[in-house]
Amino acid sequence: MNSKELVNAALNCEEVDRVPFFPPFQGFWALGLAGLKTMDSFRDTKAAAKAQLDVVEPCHLDAVEVLWDWLFPVEALGCQVKIPDHGTIATISPIINEPGDLDKLEMPDLDKFYRYAAARDTAKEISDKIGKDHYLMASLPGPFTLAGEIRGVEALLMDTLMDPDFAKTLLNKAAEFDKEVIDYVSTWDIDGVLLCDPTTSGDLMSREDFVALSQGPLKETGSYLKKTGKDFIVHMCGDTNDRITDIADTGCKAFTCDKQVDIKAAVETLNGRMAMIGNIDPAGAIFMGTPDEVRNATRAALEAGGKKGFLVGSGCDIPVGASLENIKAITEVSMNFR
Repeated sequence: MNSKELVNAALNCEEVDRVPFFPPFQGFWALGLAGLKTMDSFRDTKAAAKAQLDVVEPCHLDAVEVLWDWLFPVEALGCQVKIPDHGTIATISPIINEPGDLDKLEMPDLDKFYRYAAARDTAKEISDKIGKDHYLMASLPGPFTLAGEIRGVEALLMDTLMDPDFAKTLLNKAAEFDKEVIDYVSTWDIDGVLLCDPTTSGDLMSREDFVALSQGPLKETGSYLKKTGKDFIVHMCGDTNDRITDIADTGCKAFTCDKQVDIKAAVETLNGRMAMIGNIDPAGAIFMGTPDEVRNATRAALEAGGKKGFLVGSGCDIPVGASLENIKAITEVSMNFR
């Protein structure tokens, strides 16, 4: 089995001889390792692609994130953003201040938007070189997170209490925007799309609110995505132990989870309904730990997840600044885990 075949088998909850390494988010980390600033990666897509390709073999990545600038739709819709030298681009000015603002929003022609165009060209560079043998995926914001970016997370959470009808309208509109983006990204030579909804974790909302507010738009967007032939994968940060089966009910093929999740309990509960990906501590182990500490954390994750319905990876982004040695430590253990 090559890496792509191995990942597909694991995502389908088949028993595998080797648990694949599914980062899941290595893009910004690899740029930092190469010393390539974010803005420069937009200008030089060949260099951006090379930064990713340079870590694939040394780290034995079975899956590779080819679109890591996951919040680009936020600026495309008109929000002001701050582009740091390294790491995720932050929204500094939401654009939905009142219900009437929503009707004015329109997704532009993304082929003419600089961040999408750079991502598209970078992804092609990567897929042309390793797409036959490696599982390739793109990261995008889920509906609740996209709505929170264009409205402001605090304002959106207040809307759910004070004006729930508007909140639902906004979430449905965000799902429509996601579908428009999927229409573009699904034309790429990739295997899956990760819909990232970090603001729907148990650290920010209850399970009941997740089911009432976020699950529906996420499921609708995922269903649309699956019709394009791409795998539907979900990521949430924080403690999601209480909503594992609710996430599976969205119809996603896999869930990438944070360090707080009990992987063993999740895999046993799901019993093949959805694969689990994770969940090595990204800050405590991967960023601040020693290679030995990463090896121990990796071994613990593998023992908890087993060889059926589990892929090992970081609990969230591989942090910018994490050492190459620490990522290699993950594969030293995973490649030899039997």
